[in-house]
Amino acid sequence: MNEQLSLYLLTIRGTLAPATLEEARKVHNQTAGAPANIAAAQSLGDVSHMAYVPMEHDGHAGPGGAGEFLIMDLWNSLEGLNNFFADPHVQEGGGMIFSDRDPVVWAPAQGFAGFHIPDPYGKNDRIVTTVRGMLKSKDDAQKLHNTITAQTLGKARKAGMLSHEAYLRMAAPGSPEAMEFFAVDVWTSPEGMGFYEDPEFLAGFDHLFAGEAATGVWNHPAGQWSEW
Repeated sequence: MNEQLSLYLLTIRGTLAPATLEEARKVHNQTAGAPANIAAAQSLGDVSHMAYVPMEHDGHAGPGGAGEFLIMDLWNSLEGLNNFFADPHVQEGGGMIFSDRDPVVWAPAQGFAGFHIPDPYGKNDRIVTTVRGMLKSKDDAQKLHNTITAQTLGKARKAGMLSHEAYLRMAAPGSPEAMEFFAVDVWTSPEGMGFYEDPEFLAGFDHLFAGEAATGVWNHPAGQWSEW
């Protein structure tokens, strides 16, 4: 029997409660990254947990905390995800990491092109870019997105892009289909991201969203963070 495998993306973007990244690292590793919590999450279907901060982050305290923080988890079970985060202890741990947070569950955007390309040996840096916005029309957006992706793939790869994944926000049962779009790109270096200013790319991207989209550039925070 063939069963379709779907990986759902959980993003939690918000402001760190601790005053510095080092303090945040310790809190994260004692809560979300504690061995027992990792085992519980994995047993329920959490196959990946990654932590990111903005590229320009210097690790020091800012007004109201250590700045922005992004967690991205991949789950193979929506039921497991819901059960895990229904645990009051998990919510309490999240409150220790974030002073405010926006958790969103995304499903793979069916029909939207994506790719994963092997990286050359020695290019070990990983920079992540994200874009989030409301689509004008799903069908029109899919056609435009796929055309842009196909036409600019060669340029993107030469510039250092390794992967592109597209998602749509999970709609509540019985509600209209969600029109909010989220995409994740992975790069080997920040220099190549000038690709996003390429006229051929912008000619399509500028017509993809109903309004201004929110973008972000992220990398791994300094120090040893519990990830899997």
